[in-house]
Amino acid sequence: MREAAQSSEATQLSRRGTDRRPAVGAPATFGQLLRARRQQLGLSLAQLASRVHFDRGHVSKVETDKRSPSVNFAEACDRVLNVGDTFTTIATALEAAARQQQGWVHPAQLLATKHNFVGRRRFLNRLDKVLRADEQSLGVPIAVINGPPGVGKTALAVQSAHRAVNDGHFADGQLFVDLQGPGSGTAAAPFDVLEDLLRALGVPTEHIPADLEQRAATFRSVLHGREVLVVLDNAADAQQILPLLPGSPGCAVVVTSRSRLPGLISLVGAVTLTLPELSRPEAALLIRSIIGDVSADADPAAVAVLAERCGHLPLALVLAGEHVVSHRHHGAGTLATDLIPEQARLDLAAGDVVLRHAFDASYITLDESTARMFRLLGLLPSHAINAAAAAATAGVGQDEASLLLRNLASAHLIRQHDECHYQLPDLLRAYATGLAQHLDSESERTKALRRAADFQGKSAFVGSKQHAYEPELPFPQPSADAGTTRRAPRPAASTTA
Repeated sequence: MREAAQSSEATQLSRRGTDRRPAVGAPATFGQLLRARRQQLGLSLAQLASRVHFDRGHVSKVETDKRSPSVNFAEACDRVLNVGDTFTTIATALEAAARQQQGWVHPAQLLATKHNFVGRRRFLNRLDKVLRADEQSLGVPIAVINGPPGVGKTALAVQSAHRAVNDGHFADGQLFVDLQGPGSGTAAAPFDVLEDLLRALGVPTEHIPADLEQRAATFRSVLHGREVLVVLDNAADAQQILPLLPGSPGCAVVVTSRSRLPGLISLVGAVTLTLPELSRPEAALLIRSIIGDVSADADPAAVAVLAERCGHLPLALVLAGEHVVSHRHHGAGTLATDLIPEQARLDLAAGDVVLRHAFDASYITLDESTARMFRLLGLLPSHAINAAAAAATAGVGQDEASLLLRNLASAHLIRQHDECHYQLPDLLRAYATGLAQHLDSESERTKALRRAADFQGKSAFVGSKQHAYEPELPFPQPSADAGTTRRAPRPAASTTA
């Protein structure tokens, strides 16, 4: 079948009679056509390898038909050798024939893109560069999208994946897996995930190994030489991800997680993108895309206020927009008024999707000490936090406070503002305050507020001198030894009310 496909293409080329094609009587195979055109232009093997950005040995094996050409390699040859789409056409036909002979199953598991997806241009461009890495590289491109709950990580991953597929990449298929992290006891086991993936790729059940490592090796073997995109959504940790990674170039992986997944950068060279909330114009545009231009134009100021009260968080914005569309509110202005109480914003819901529950999923993964720190931070009058102020409020040492703040930042329940300071976004602050009211006694809350007030009063004079760059921050920077840490104990995770 390979020889027939190449002979047919060679015949067509010879009939075109253009100087951009190999001459009449050119040999039939891809490799011989490539060598003929290279020699026609007076290029050495090394020169061609340098121009197409592939190893000289790789090009030599293709020319001698010892290695099948990939479509990406063929596209590079077309550009360098100025022959239109000659080699791309042949390579595409060869790959299609090989898949048919081997019974290749073409998975197409990507979720549908959201019709109201807005913004994120910078992140989409970054993902484009990561996923469409230079074919010369032997590494598998891996992008990790992390960020706070409800920020739109999955939507960005799916949008980016569809863009790549629509541009002709990952022609052998796309796999999508919900890893069900990060809650304790809910995360999908790699052993089970691999069984589902292998079945999706056409591996009979009786041929799927009973050992995790063997399953991972089989998965890598099945994907070898293919161009498949793997989207691993809602990952719990790096250990869950590692067995699910392809091993050969041509494939790529996009991971989404509420955690920063420490370890993936050093182990597999992953590129990390931290997704923030939408900008003000993007947030207003998202609401407009849901409620429609007529409703948005009726009160643009109300749309802007509604976006602010939703904290520019995509999930909250979508839920608010659905409230307006479903006529539970007469317009953006009415809903914006109803959302003046902070706790009311957390109750935004549509069907089974509740904003508060999205925060719950992150909170329940915290250990007891970190969870307590998060709750108490919600009681502070300022959104800007440092280790010294947090330590005073929680009644712990400054080293422990630094560690707990880093834990919260890693879980994206607070945002790092600079080297010393953190911020608690409005919606998460309201959520933390509500938790403190339900889970901490009035006595504990009163003591925490008194400790915070005492600290602020004692350090007000020093703080006024140290925060010239941001005078509204009420707390001074931590002392020089704040960077030292000790390992915190890991008690059982706390739960929400």
